[in-house]
Amino acid sequence: MSGCLFFDIDGTLVDSEHGEIMPSSSCLEAIHKAQKNGYRCLISSGRNLGGLKEYRNLGLDGYIFSDGAGILLEGEDPILTPITDELVQAFVHQVMDEFHGEIMMSTIDEFFASPNQYDEMIESVKKSAMHSDVSVEQLLSVFHMQPLNDYQGQAILESDVSFASDEIEKEWLKHKDDRLEYVSTTASYGRGGATTGEITMKGITKGHACKKVIEMLGCDKKQTYAFGDSMNDASMFEVCQYGIAMGNAAEELKEQADYITARIECDGIKKALQYFEIILIHI
Repeated sequence: MSGCLFFDIDGTLVDSEHGEIMPSSSCLEAIHKAQKNGYRCLISSGRNLGGLKEYRNLGLDGYIFSDGAGILLEGEDPILTPITDELVQAFVHQVMDEFHGEIMMSTIDEFFASPNQYDEMIESVKKSAMHSDVSVEQLLSVFHMQPLNDYQGQAILESDVSFASDEIEKEWLKHKDDRLEYVSTTASYGRGGATTGEITMKGITKGHACKKVIEMLGCDKKQTYAFGDSMNDASMFEVCQYGIAMGNAAEELKEQADYITARIECDGIKKALQYFEIILIHI
């Protein structure tokens, strides 16, 4: 029975804030060594499957996407748990019209963003491109971003939401439908006093998907490891035997971690795999 390693992408495998699209060669080499040593290595991301296009060629064993609403093991059909159409229509109206929030909804391969969120995403991508050799067009293609007005009723797996203040978020939570799961990511992504969070169907989280994958692959629960940097990774830490926070992770996540490794730009993944003796240190 083999072990399982689950890797978040942005802020964990990839320094996306500085325009990186793919993990470093050192990071990938370490992950492939772990596979040779009998571990199943999977992505576990808030990105949708379309946003994982480049990662499908890395030789990994599977992908958890859209914060656990999608699971894909290589050679299998994807397992999807979309938000019901009724609930999508209701929370879009509630968040945007009643609480003046912003929304970025995710299908299996597209994103639909409210006007301010769309403009902010464009500006963020432009800033990232300034720090890398990757063009704005290449970065935008990774996210498959479209205006919310172009949404035509496609199945929504997950939605990011943001509110102007903590008080507004708390008031919205009083009215949130109990059939929806909500994970606050303000500690990781909040800025300028705004709050942020992620919506899926009730019970659908990265951790829920990790548990299902562990069962499907028959992995040894005592040899399960989750790597992350933001609060949507906390549910993985609860399910896996070991939760590893990156050195650049949110402080709240570090408090829940079993181990804190180096920052992403300091080869944190490789150093954690060496610390847990998943791969050997070559002197």
